Amino acid sequence: MSKVIKLGRNGVGLRELEKCSVVPPEAILTGFADELGDVHFESPDKAVTIGTWQSTPYAEMLSYPDGNEYSVILSGKVAITNPDGSVETFAAGESYILPAGVEVRFEVIETMRKVYVLYSAPAAN
Repeated sequence: MSKVIKLGRNGVGLRELEKCSVVPPEAILTGFADELGDVHFESPDKAVTIGTWQSTPYAEMLSYPDGNEYSVILSGKVAITNPDGSVETFAAGESYILPAGVEVRFEVIETMRKVYVLYSAPAAN
């Protein structure tokens, strides 16, 4: 796309959010992830993905072995438990970064919507 992509304050861009299934069922520890989402941008090499994602309360173990995530919470609340056991809670207007290789407990406490940026280094040719 060769023009600006506008996202509203609710994270909706060119299309409304649609039902999706990002969370693998086997990763869920508690609850049920009823998800909505939309991918707004993907770089040609697929190294960068930007989208909006929403889920009802659930918990999972989450890691990106080869990628990084930056997210800003638009609504709701999520608690992220670090490998050392410390817990960080994020609500509307707050952001977090998950660096490559870290494994965390990711728990949506209140139905949460976020805009995210995922970066994975492109595969070497």
